[in-house]
Amino acid sequence: MKCPQCQAAIDDADKGPLVCCAGAARQWHCRQCGGVQEAFAFPYRRCPACGGELVLRDGSRGPGAGSLLAIRTAFEIELGGRAFYQRAAVETKDERLEALFRRFAVMEGEHMERLSRRYHVVDIPTSLPEFRVELAALFAGVEHRPTDPDNLFQIAIALEQRAAGFFASRSTLAPPASAERQLYEELAQEEREHAETLSAEYRRWREAGPVAGRPATTLEPRRRAVAQDEPINAAALLLTHDDPDRIALVCGNQILTYGELRDRVARAAGVWHDRGLMPGDRVAIKLPDGIDWVVAFLGTIWAGGVSVAVNPQIPASEWQYILEEAGFNVIVAESADDTPSPWRERVIPVEEGRRAVDDALPVEPHWVGGDTPAFWCHSSGTSGKPKAVVHSHGFAREIERVSRERLGITPDDRLFATSRLFFSYPQTNSLFAGLKIGATVILDPQWPTAQSAAATVAEMRPTVFFSVPSLYRNLLHAGLAPALVASGVRTCVSAGETLPASLRDAWMQATGVGMIDGYGASETLVLVLTGKPGDDGLQPSPGVEVHPLDPEAAAAGIPTRLRIRVSTLALGYLDRPAAQAETFRDGSFCPADLFLRTEGGGWRFAGREDSLVKIKGRWVNLVELEEKLAAGTPGLLEAGSVCVPDQDGVDSVNLFFVAREGQAVEVERVLRERAAAMPPYQRPSAMHCITLLPRTPTGKLLRRKLAELVPPVGARLS
Repeated sequence: MKCPQCQAAIDDADKGPLVCCAGAARQWHCRQCGGVQEAFAFPYRRCPACGGELVLRDGSRGPGAGSLLAIRTAFEIELGGRAFYQRAAVETKDERLEALFRRFAVMEGEHMERLSRRYHVVDIPTSLPEFRVELAALFAGVEHRPTDPDNLFQIAIALEQRAAGFFASRSTLAPPASAERQLYEELAQEEREHAETLSAEYRRWREAGPVAGRPATTLEPRRRAVAQDEPINAAALLLTHDDPDRIALVCGNQILTYGELRDRVARAAGVWHDRGLMPGDRVAIKLPDGIDWVVAFLGTIWAGGVSVAVNPQIPASEWQYILEEAGFNVIVAESADDTPSPWRERVIPVEEGRRAVDDALPVEPHWVGGDTPAFWCHSSGTSGKPKAVVHSHGFAREIERVSRERLGITPDDRLFATSRLFFSYPQTNSLFAGLKIGATVILDPQWPTAQSAAATVAEMRPTVFFSVPSLYRNLLHAGLAPALVASGVRTCVSAGETLPASLRDAWMQATGVGMIDGYGASETLVLVLTGKPGDDGLQPSPGVEVHPLDPEAAAAGIPTRLRIRVSTLALGYLDRPAAQAETFRDGSFCPADLFLRTEGGGWRFAGREDSLVKIKGRWVNLVELEEKLAAGTPGLLEAGSVCVPDQDGVDSVNLFFVAREGQAVEVERVLRERAAAMPPYQRPSAMHCITLLPRTPTGKLLRRKLAELVPPVGARLS
């Protein structure tokens, strides 16, 4: 069942009247600096720019206004509570307090996730970039004593007690049996439970006495205690080869053999040991692709830490979000300039890290159980904030199977992926699988373009080329595709977004090389579905089991989600219990993507749940619509569509397209002619020429960003 207002799936439908926050007012005016901020709610209703009081512009009135106010207030308090716990965990010197506050930060995040799903809050804002514990103390009515760890407990307990009292008093003012009264009562009870738990923890903490820090001498006993049956270390497993003189990595004029790479990874682990890195500690790798990236990432895993790759060009707001979520112990970056305090003090500049690795002694790998976390990779975030996907050391056992058996990669191959290593697609298929097989992995620190990719291929002469459809399209439009094959590329793999049949055919005509189409995810790492030329749809890759989530729908030719089993499946999401329950089911991965079964037993991608829309009572697949309109259109570079209400409130399709310079008018004429030949319910109601389609850093189309580009009145088709 979907919400009639925003089409989101309705959760907890039996818990009271429907309340949808998706269309609520979101603009705030700051009384202090005069700026305008936009989000559903802010911690303590304070301006993220100056800390001044925010006033909602265009405040809600009429039916449902009380419910919206209750939900906003809940988010303001939960956001403030989470910000306090995250910052207190970073600033405390007591190990037990750090663990406790991190747990409570997770609890606040879980609560907001439930509220977001239940009331359809379209975005959960981050905490104040310059948040300080003093603000929480002021809100809680407790004096802030920065050097007193006991004081942190008092602030935390007072925060929960004050929130409980606030919600309880509000519930008595709300109309009986109303949605807001029910919500306030639920929130008050939860805050009381938090306060009771904190009070009990506080008593235990006082009885045991404070613990100052954790000495480096405790590293080895704790390392041995973590070890489980069937010990493994993913980094060591990836670098186990009989011939240490084989070339492992090439980056510009830098060349590293497998023996040299293994030695540098072991030395990097030695650096972490010397700095007191504990098993499970998180290390952010915020670097351009290169040998330093690989050494830092694998060295962390070798030492027993958890590696987290971060886009070096990440926007400040997203970086703040990840910092608060992760609580990194160490950050390896080019510089600390774009990292706010208190995390700035944990940054190791890459030059310093490189010197430390040169001077360090190599150490043995830290052996753990197969289910021990080894690294995170963040999902691309097409539908909201990126989720941290947690992978265990066990991923390395069969990480190369699909590459070896389906893609045909051998130790003699040279692999090059245009996407950056913070994306799981190149991490897995080029780096991890390439190292496990014993192939040579080519790295390029520059951000990819068609021209840079072609230049790297010409210089480094890879035999296997991994990229995404948008870059393959750009290579074709620039006339650079044939040069790749001339430089030695024998296998082209496409993944990361939908591969249109027209693009695949055009690539074959231009190069004579068929393209392998792959479907994978951050949650599975490997390409779980692959299609070679001649296959009827995407086929399950070796070692992968695929079953329809709705067998009856699949048999009837209706798009359905899939249940996918694979040995490289993630442990789950970090602190996202609701999303985890939805996506990870009984040891299977159930993505939100939809598929149609083909006559030959394969699967054809039918878009995400947000790309299958109902127009005039008929289902329309936006992915298929884009392909029908765009395929073979001269001068058209790319196109994307989105379903939005028209000025009469009726859902309709808007098409956005990018044309070659000077050809927009002719492209639109052809698109309109093609649209006119379609059934009325499929025809776009408006077309818009733009300079660039909005995409994630990994190349996926952001339909929600397209929706924001829809003008009030569009050029309508007759």
